[in-house]
Amino acid sequence: MSKKFAKKHPFNYLDVAIRAALFAALWWALNEGDNAAWTLGAPVVVLATLLSVAILPRLGWRFSLSGLLRFALYFLRESLLSSVDVASRVFRPQMPLQPDLLRYPLRLPADSSRVLLAAVTSLLPGTFCANLEGDELVIHALDTAMPIHDSLRRIEARIATVYRHELTEAP
Repeated sequence: MSKKFAKKHPFNYLDVAIRAALFAALWWALNEGDNAAWTLGAPVVVLATLLSVAILPRLGWRFSLSGLLRFALYFLRESLLSSVDVASRVFRPQMPLQPDLLRYPLRLPADSSRVLLAAVTSLLPGTFCANLEGDELVIHALDTAMPIHDSLRRIEARIATVYRHELTEAP
């Protein structure tokens, strides 16, 4: 490895291990867990990892593992509760729904944490992130009578914990 390359791309074992694990998980998922696919998969994962280290700068993983675990548990609980709520609305004859588009001002910085918030919002029943416009999420809500802004603030705060971000007040 040349000194110029080494200076431009400092080697970090954790960064390389995380990239390799992500590529291995992707290979495993694409091949539906077929163990025979690893004959080709192992060299592909190694090559993809080396190429990503050479091409992409160090990713700078700033995640809080405990924050991620707490978020995962929170997300599972909220998914179950909101699924029950949506199912009960569907099976009630009066169907108490008030669908509409809402704008939610973001407090997270402009990075992947906003994308995660949009994705998580779309995975929870009753809400769908229709768009991410500048410093706002456009949310399609199944029932605007529900406290959607409060729920989004709680989710956003949990995501900020995962990313170790300080939240700014929305304009």
